Amino acid sequence: MIFCCPHCGGPLADGDALVACVNNHTFDRAREGYLNLLVGGRLAGSTTPGDTAESLQARRRFLHGGWYAPVAEGLDTALGRVDGDVLDVGCGEGWYLTRISATRKNGLDISKRAVQMASKLHRDAQFVVGSAHRLPVRSESCAAVFSVFSPHSLDEFHRILEPGGRWVTVTPGPRHLEEMRPNKNDSTLQRESRRVEPPTGAESAERITFELALAPDAALDLFTMTPLQWQTAASASPTATVTVDVWVARGDKP
Repeated sequence: MIFCCPHCGGPLADGDALVACVNNHTFDRAREGYLNLLVGGRLAGSTTPGDTAESLQARRRFLHGGWYAPVAEGLDTALGRVDGDVLDVGCGEGWYLTRISATRKNGLDISKRAVQMASKLHRDAQFVVGSAHRLPVRSESCAAVFSVFSPHSLDEFHRILEPGGRWVTVTPGPRHLEEMRPNKNDSTLQRESRRVEPPTGAESAERITFELALAPDAALDLFTMTPLQWQTAASASPTATVTVDVWVARGDKP
């Protein structure tokens, strides 16, 4: 197991119903098979970190509809065949893990609902609830790590990668979904100007751009699964024709 205790960093001894570290910090395995390794115990019942249930269901419908297949193909090409453990940071409901080749697949998300959905989709993978900026993962335990449209830390990527391991990120380009956000303020324009260049730290990067002509229900799902639904200042709304513009960036640990 690549995961470690979020309290002391010790390795976890695997078990069917319970895992424990050498310092006797224990974690119950949920019925779906995942572990909750979110630091600080369990959040209050009124707190919902990460994506909402509505957003996750929309993402599942949209991604499984194949609309982002070119993005997944770019990710798979950048990763290559992974001989060892791969970790999807910000895995959501798990679709991108179905589109890559690896000996052992693992996923992490701060959303408990997302991890529940991913665990049901991938019975042969290991999932945990945890923070992307303080990964409960053993140092130098992963052959590859990737993140698609999710917060991530390159410092953490380098820590958990074994020598020669590879990281890949998929991040928005300057024109990504521009039709759904017609009004642009100064901060939006500054963000777009930064996205013209590949992400900082990448050794190589491919820019993938294509147009989608969406059915009305797919357009609504795409809108709902992104942060656009909260950007009222941009008068964001679903549109049937959208531009997909992403950077697939890659780096290798020496």
